[in-house]
This record gives sequence, C-alpha cells and structure tokens, in this order.
Amino acid sequence: MMCTKTEWKALSDRLMLTLRPTQFAVAMKFISTQEEFDAIENINYCQNKASVCKLIGMAAHFPATFGLTPDHFSGYYCATNNGCKAVEPEWLDGATIYKAPICWHHKQEDAKKHIAENAKMLPEQLFIGMVCSNLSSCDIAEPDVIALQLPSQAAFHLLAGYVECDYEKLNFPFSGESNCSDTWMHTLKNGKIGISLGCRGDRATGGLGYGDIRVTMTAEQLVKALDGVDTITKNGIDYPYNPTCMLISAF
Repeated sequence: MMCTKTEWKALSDRLMLTLRPTQFAVAMKFISTQEEFDAIENINYCQNKASVCKLIGMAAHFPATFGLTPDHFSGYYCATNNGCKAVEPEWLDGATIYKAPICWHHKQEDAKKHIAENAKMLPEQLFIGMVCSNLSSCDIAEPDVIALQLPSQAAFHLLAGYVECDYEKLNFPFSGESNCSDTWMHTLKNGKIGISLGCRGDRATGGLGYGDIRVTMTAEQLVKALDGVDTITKNGIDYPYNPTCMLISAF
C-alpha cells in the first residue's frame, strides 16, 4: 500500500482517535539496495549500537525516521533474526540463548529448536538494513509492515474489527524470546498479523510499555481492521468497553 505523507498522517490520526494507543504506530521498511535507502527522506541513521526493537521504539516515541545498517546492530543475534546478517554456526546452535549472560534455555537441544523456528522467518536474500518511521510523519511511501503498541483491550477491538467481515479465525505463534520472529518477520514472511505479549528485548530496549502488547500487520490489514471497527461502532459496540455493572448501579 503506497500513500503520501498526508495520507499516512490521516491514517495515523484515525488510529489514534479510534483506539487511543499508548504510542504512535510505526511504518517499517526492509531495505535490499542502497537506492532504497536513498529514496527515503529524513533518515536518521543510528551511529551507536541498536536493536530493531529500539529502532521501533525510537520511531514510536519521536515523530521521526530512523535507519539501521548491519554495522550498527547491537549484536549478531538481532541482526540475524531480522535478516540483516548471514546465518552462522553460533546462531544455529543456539549459543546466544542457552549460554550466559542470556539463558532462555538450559539445554542446547531446546535452544536449537527455538532457533530453527526463528530461521523459518528469514528472507531468502539478506537485507542491507531497515528503516522505521513514525506513521504520523511517515517518510516511507510503501511500508512492508506496520508495528503497533496497544493495550490488550485496544488490540482485541482492532482484531475484532479485522474479522468483522470476510471472517477468518486468527492464530498467532509464540516462539519465546525474540518477538521479531512472531511479529514483524512473521508479517513480512507470511503476510499474516503478528502478536507478541512483549519479549524482554522489546520492553528493555524498545520501550514497549507495561501492559502493552506488540501487534504487526500490513497497511492494508490495518485499514480493513479500522473499517471493521467503524462498523462495530455503528452497531452499538463502543470502545473502550464500559463495565455494565457501573451503568446499572448508577441509575
């Protein structure tokens, strides 16, 4: 979906007024060539080490556009998970998630199974970097993924809007730490909506708020979901949901 800055701003305003998310949505673009980088205006390239979670957090909290190249990833694990670094034996054997200081598994066998699932989300060809832009001032004409930071009630309402018409039951993977595989990489690879309850990386480096969850979808899916929310509202189901007991006891 390609839009002008004005059109992205209108979509951002619509989202903010409809669901009152805690932060702005973020447009994500995975870059394959230098020409793609050059075509995006106002990129602030990270000069220090950063994760993709941090890049999204920066774009969500500030109305700006941020770029990340392989030279400035905070580690090969993040770069590999996001398709910006070639797979190496140390990544495949799960060393990063079963050895100190980050021990998500105490057995290498489990760590390798975890990584094998992450590997399914990798692109066929490496990216040379990525760009994240605040949707309210979006510099990316045609994003690959829209990343949302939502309270659980807002996420439920948005997804209820998505399935309001052309119904399909939504299923979401949970692979553990590194929600990139379950969210934006899942959306990029499979064209499916992704949800994460919020991994350590997204909260510690990305600023994902306490109680918020991460939702990713394409721009087309976001528009469909918001259209469905409008229909639900016309049918008398308002957001946020007010406790019925309060209304009854007040009159």
